[in-house]
Amino acid sequence: MLKILNLEAGYGQLRVLKGISLHVLPGEAVAIIGANGAGKTTLLKTIAGVLRPRSGKIMFNKQDISNEPLEKIVEAGCCLAPEGRHVFSTMTVKENLLLGAYHRQRNGASADIASSLKQVYKLFGILEERANQLAGTLSGGQQQMLAIGRALMSGPKLLMMDEPSLGVAPLLVKSIYQTIANLKREGLTILLVEQNARAALALADRGYVFETGQIVLEGTSRELGDNPEVQRAYLGKEYRRIDE
Repeated sequence: MLKILNLEAGYGQLRVLKGISLHVLPGEAVAIIGANGAGKTTLLKTIAGVLRPRSGKIMFNKQDISNEPLEKIVEAGCCLAPEGRHVFSTMTVKENLLLGAYHRQRNGASADIASSLKQVYKLFGILEERANQLAGTLSGGQQQMLAIGRALMSGPKLLMMDEPSLGVAPLLVKSIYQTIANLKREGLTILLVEQNARAALALADRGYVFETGQIVLEGTSRELGDNPEVQRAYLGKEYRRIDE
């Protein structure tokens, strides 16, 4: 579904991604783990069209999207739930969700939008309960649910998530990850960036470890979880997969 070849990207004179190559197969959940500044968020922003690659290719469903505008990438089925949530605080929960389906509204897909809204409310019941509440009054965890729900409203084939556990209470982190696991079981393809390597590897099929803009390790989640270097740097103790 997603194939990245020798990707280079950065900010101004700063070179962040240094020849990244990776792939995500349909139905997979793939984790990107690494320390702050490793290039994880830059990768997602470049795939999503927020940043332009300096070189290399981004292929999505066999189409080159390397230089496509953000809205075209969303329409193609590749959507990002960004780090820090970025909800529209002065709009209601429902208005935020409907904004995620903006391109579908333009195409007159009202039935699809209604179906997606029903799915999001089923996944995150609290959002339905607070549909008319201003998004800025939600807790951090509820805003994260809203950000994921908004991304799902676009009808993605590939859902990218950047640090979904960041700033979220532990109890809600468990709930969010269980929901992501349910989406995976339903067949949604997921690319997940996380500093919480334990949670990410417990969910993912495969993973890549980033250091200073390069991939230094890759393998199945079990292989990475059993790797002494990954354990030392990111895990500390044994981890258990969510779907076991």
